[in-house]
Amino acid sequence: MTSFRTPLILCICTVLLAAVITAGCTTTTTPPGTTPVPTVSPAPSLAEVTQAGTCQFTSCHGLDLSCGVSEPRMCTMEYALGDRCRQYARCVSNGGTCTLATDPAFASCKACVEQCSIRAGADSISAYDCESKC
Repeated sequence: MTSFRTPLILCICTVLLAAVITAGCTTTTTPPGTTPVPTVSPAPSLAEVTQAGTCQFTSCHGLDLSCGVSEPRMCTMEYALGDRCRQYARCVSNGGTCTLATDPAFASCKACVEQCSIRAGADSISAYDCESKC
């Protein structure tokens, strides 16, 4: 019975020692009587944002396309109906404006995808299968 206790006690001591070391490394202390001061940087003006931003799609997926200088916060890697048609569209910057430009193939691709969606109804697999032929 004593031969079982020794490894168990060593294991528990090792875990406790690791916990104490980790806790000591991750805590921060502020000296008494001091208050941390947050740093505040001024917000950029609209002119600065327009100059710094690039003309791009404001949405990540699908056929609902619009262009602007504000990019989407976060895009997923998921595929959505209509993503295939986005290759025929682009955002162009001209004279300080950001506008959507599409190739003639975009209109036919979009119409095909919309018809696939209508015909498939609730069957998303069928809709994606149909879209692959657009």
